[in-house]
Amino acid sequence: MDVMWKKVMGKVLSAGVLSAVLLSGYTPAEAAGKNIRVALFVDTGQGYRGVVPAVTLTSEKGMEVTLSGPDGKEKLPNLGGDDARFRVDEYHLIVAETSDWNLAQQIAQQMSQRKYEGSIQVAKRGGQVVYQIVSGTYNNYQAAANQAKTIAQATGQQPVVKGPLRLEAGRYDSLKEAQNRQARFEAAGIAAYPVLVADRSKITYAVWIGDEATQDALNALAGKAAAAVPGTYKQPGAKSYVVLKQDVYGSKSDTIWKYMFSPQVKLTVEPKKAGSVPLIGVAEREQRTYRGEMELSEYKGNLTLVNELSLEEYLYGVVGSEMAPGWPLEALKAQAVLARTRAVGSGNKYGVANVSDTVYEQAYYGYQKESRDIREAVDETEGEVIYYKGKVAESLFYSDAGGMTADGTEVWGNPVPYLRPVMSDDTEPLEKANIWYLVSLSDGSLGYIRSDLVKVSGGTNPVGLRLGVVSTNSTNLRSGPSTAYHRVLATLPIGAEVTIVAEEPEENAFSWTRGPYTPAEVAGMINANQAKSNAPRVSTALESLRVTERGPSGRVLEMEADGTKIAVSSPDAHRSIFQQGGSTLRSTKFDVEEMGTFTVLGANGKRTNYPDSGRDVQVVGANDYDSVSANGYNDEFLIYRGTDDWRVASKTQKFLFRGTGFGHGLGVSQYGAKAMAQQGYDYKEILQHYYQDVTIEP
Repeated sequence: MDVMWKKVMGKVLSAGVLSAVLLSGYTPAEAAGKNIRVALFVDTGQGYRGVVPAVTLTSEKGMEVTLSGPDGKEKLPNLGGDDARFRVDEYHLIVAETSDWNLAQQIAQQMSQRKYEGSIQVAKRGGQVVYQIVSGTYNNYQAAANQAKTIAQATGQQPVVKGPLRLEAGRYDSLKEAQNRQARFEAAGIAAYPVLVADRSKITYAVWIGDEATQDALNALAGKAAAAVPGTYKQPGAKSYVVLKQDVYGSKSDTIWKYMFSPQVKLTVEPKKAGSVPLIGVAEREQRTYRGEMELSEYKGNLTLVNELSLEEYLYGVVGSEMAPGWPLEALKAQAVLARTRAVGSGNKYGVANVSDTVYEQAYYGYQKESRDIREAVDETEGEVIYYKGKVAESLFYSDAGGMTADGTEVWGNPVPYLRPVMSDDTEPLEKANIWYLVSLSDGSLGYIRSDLVKVSGGTNPVGLRLGVVSTNSTNLRSGPSTAYHRVLATLPIGAEVTIVAEEPEENAFSWTRGPYTPAEVAGMINANQAKSNAPRVSTALESLRVTERGPSGRVLEMEADGTKIAVSSPDAHRSIFQQGGSTLRSTKFDVEEMGTFTVLGANGKRTNYPDSGRDVQVVGANDYDSVSANGYNDEFLIYRGTDDWRVASKTQKFLFRGTGFGHGLGVSQYGAKAMAQQGYDYKEILQHYYQDVTIEP
């Protein structure tokens, strides 16, 4: 799926990515049962890789937490509250400790600004409340110590490594008794916590002291504890436990329980029944809310969060995340079948989960993406999946085909028998796009301004181009016709005079541009790619960039730069070579215009800049009266317009990518599906237009 689609369009409608399982040649197993497991945070080294040190869950009426581990499965006692935080009990850092709330906030903010986690933990020491800024979760002492040095250099703080080594100070019948015992140690300045321990099919309460990172530190703690609070202390042997700490959550008077759970257990969290749809929220997932239950565990060395729910309810959240509610019902039903096909075909991709909630498989943004028509589309297609010769087909979709879908050879380099190029009526984004003006300023500089921010004066310049003035203050002049991808070149005041050189549609799912790039910029992108493949480099003084082979739908198969072939693992990989602001090209259905900017000197000495493209500026060459093109003139080349002599004073070569379509182009175009639904086709007819020789059945 194409990630940047989410950033550009006001409505959520994303495109399908190429499945990693197909690219590797692996045939995915069907997902078993009626439920699906969705990883919200996971890192298995492939596919989606995203983890956090802590997860904060919320529910309107509270939550029920169940512990499963070596000593069985037990429901934990209700601690109260609608929110709770969860971390794996491993090595971590105390970046700072202070009794000053304002200082604690400042340090936590400093950590956040430098992209480090910094939650505020509250404790008592010697009868005084202290705030500890906690950061990270690490599998071993050395990893924590290395990060402590890094944070110290970045912040000026002096982080201390803490760990999971503790001493048990007794077992108790209730949480209250454990907390009373905890208070005695805290009064003596010793860190102490109540602990929930699974012990022979029941939960018991214990008090553990310390957060030590080494055995020497633990031995020292034993001596200190014996002197301060006489008693018997031993290192706990429990493997199924939760250490209870407290974090500040909001203002300093608002605290929540923090479950520091053993790496050998998993916690299952369910929302208590509230209203018609019990929901559980995940603060670290943009405050989204979800149906079903959440499972927390340590997997592959990281805190992992999995949402388990019924497959059909999962699809409510997927279809609303992948296609905009309010679209024709038959288009939504087509998306529902595609989403179900992808879910069923994903197998157990992440070990503990079938899929992630990201665009690596298909976007799933939870309950807030549901709507009545989305649920109707899922319900009316319940159980239906796309099959090819009795096997689950690969579910592929994307935003816009640019007029024609792709052949498998244009994407992966090999054909897909049930996906062949077909025409796709998906021009709606272009038809609804705003118009931008390419303008020239009085100093000759060029850039783009949205047309509604320019008032056309009615006059023209000597070569017949319209004149206008900027109608709003602080108007941005950009390098291309969009605010999302094209940088600001200048900010213009109201009344600034401009010459309107050309009109361009705003960046949209059907048509787009990237650049213009200088030869050095393009060479840098290409050489970074060539280095990965140990392929020949190109000169930074690049002169030509050409498409040398195209596929059946017109998508790029091969390219050359100054005669050197650009190395790619598959044809679709051309998109990732040419990046702007971290954004790849929207499709491989593009042309490269070697255009540049040239300065024209008029008979009156006035300098005017124009893009080097005859379809944009009607200037004719002196020799053959053709439109001026990239190779049609040299510096000081003489051109004419009517009876006036004009002279090219200088030229700057640049490369502009101009393309159509958004996504890899293989499978179903979402805008094409919308157009077909509007024309009266049902969802099966839509799917069987884009997929050939397939069946759609439960």
